[in-house]
Amino acid sequence: MKFHLRRIDREIKDQKALKRILLHSKHFILSLTDGGEPYAVPMGYVYDEKENAIYFHCAKEGKKMEFIKRNPRAWGVVVVDQGFMEGACVNMYASAMFSGKIEFVEESAEKTKAMNLFAERLSSDVESVKARVQKLFGGDVSALSGVVFAKIRLEELTGKRSTEMTVEKLLKITGE
Repeated sequence: MKFHLRRIDREIKDQKALKRILLHSKHFILSLTDGGEPYAVPMGYVYDEKENAIYFHCAKEGKKMEFIKRNPRAWGVVVVDQGFMEGACVNMYASAMFSGKIEFVEESAEKTKAMNLFAERLSSDVESVKARVQKLFGGDVSALSGVVFAKIRLEELTGKRSTEMTVEKLLKITGE
């Protein structure tokens, strides 16, 4: 069932701005459901713009894995929160919401790609992180079998912002 945004004046329609939110942030809320039981969990992630996909990693077992195995459909939310404006009761925020199907990454080459994306996105010293990963795994691709990576190919991407958070301000905040 599709819903429309009630406050259409706050909708972010600009796909470039929505992708900037995904590229800027480091955490999202992953929402899953198993029958009638909901589950939401904050996750670290990287956004691969070329594939229009979110990558995340997780443990091999646990509640999240059980939910994903039973229903791989997911909803995610990323928020850029600039806090309250001084002297006003206004929260400066923008959010990107997305849906898609979770796929587990099985191939070593794609796992390596995901690890490199995390290193590039989350560290200013990319080469040191890549060297540490190389040291941990020793170039042994079979060692990657112990790492669980998943991706969500985005099927829907929508957004909402506070009235004062214009697309221009959002692009400036997110590095455009």
